[in-house]
Amino acid sequence: MKKNICTLGCVMLCALAACSTESAFRPADPALVAAADSAVIAEMEAPSAQIQRQFARELRILNENGMTRETITNDQGSLSYCQGIYNEDLPGRPAILVFLHGIGERGSDNLANIRLAVPDIVKQIKAAGQKVILLAPQCPADQLWATRHFGGAEAKLAEKPRQALGMVPVLIQKKLKEFDADPDRVYITGLSLGGYGTWELMERYGTGLFAAGVTCSGGGDPAQAEKMKDLPIWIFHGGADQTLPVMLSRRMYAALKEAGSDNVFYKEYPNCPHDCWTRTYQNPEVWKWLFSQKRGVRSDIRPEQGEVVNVTQEEFDSAGR
Repeated sequence: MKKNICTLGCVMLCALAACSTESAFRPADPALVAAADSAVIAEMEAPSAQIQRQFARELRILNENGMTRETITNDQGSLSYCQGIYNEDLPGRPAILVFLHGIGERGSDNLANIRLAVPDIVKQIKAAGQKVILLAPQCPADQLWATRHFGGAEAKLAEKPRQALGMVPVLIQKKLKEFDADPDRVYITGLSLGGYGTWELMERYGTGLFAAGVTCSGGGDPAQAEKMKDLPIWIFHGGADQTLPVMLSRRMYAALKEAGSDNVFYKEYPNCPHDCWTRTYQNPEVWKWLFSQKRGVRSDIRPEQGEVVNVTQEEFDSAGR
C-alpha cells in the first residue's frame, strides 16, 4: 500500500516538473489527488476493519451461546465476565464452571475472553445434559492471572493473588447465592495463562471451594501439592509445546503423586504444540469425568491413565528454565 502511495506521489511530481513555471502553480490533477487520498484512507482503515470483524465474530459467539456480559465490583476492584446458563429447565441445583482464558484474550472489551474454547465448552455442557452456570471472566491487559512468571521452576506462590484472580472466588460466591447453585459442584478449568490461574486457584482453595479442576498447557507450584492432594485434577499438555514446556505439567503431576494423591490424572499429547485445549475440550469423556465430581463423594469414573512420564529430580528442579 505504501509503495503504491509513493508511486502516485512520484507521478505527480514528474508531471509538475514537466510543466512550465506558470503551469507549476496550477492545482494538481484531481484524479491523482483522489487516488492518493483513497490509498491513504484504505491503509488507515485496514486495522480498524480487522478489529471490527473480530468484534463482530466475538459478539456472534456471545449471542450464539446465549451469554451475557456482566461486571462484579467491590472494594477490591472490579472484574468483567461473560455468563451463560445452560439446561436450566432440568431439576436440581446448577453446578458452576469457571473458565480462565489465555494471555491473548486479556483486555477490557469483555468479549475476547470467550474467543477460544468457550463454544466447545458450551457444546459439551449441552450434550452432557448438565445444569450449569458458565462464568468466563476477563483478565485486564496489564495483569496476569497467576503471580508467577511463565515457565519459572523457581517461581513460588505469592502471599496474595493478583487483583483479577482474587475476584474470581468473590464471583463464585456471588453466583452460588444468586442461583442457589450447588457449592459441592464448583469446577475450574483454564488454558495457557488460564492454566496457570487454574493451578493457583486450586493451590489457594483446594477442596475448600472446588470439586475438581482441568488444566491445559499451564504450570503451578509443586510446593503446594499437599494442599491439592484430595482434589480431583486432570492435567493436559502437548508434548511438543514450545510456548510453555511440557515439564511444567509433568512436575505438577509428579508432585501430586508424591504428596499421596490417587485422584490426579495426566494426559500428554505426543507431538502436540501449545494448543492442547481444543482436543481436550472437544472430548466428551473429559466432561463426563468432570461433572461426575462432587466434594466429599468419590466418583466411579476414572480416566484411563496412559504411560506416566518419569520425571527425574534434575528435570524436576530445572523445569521451565
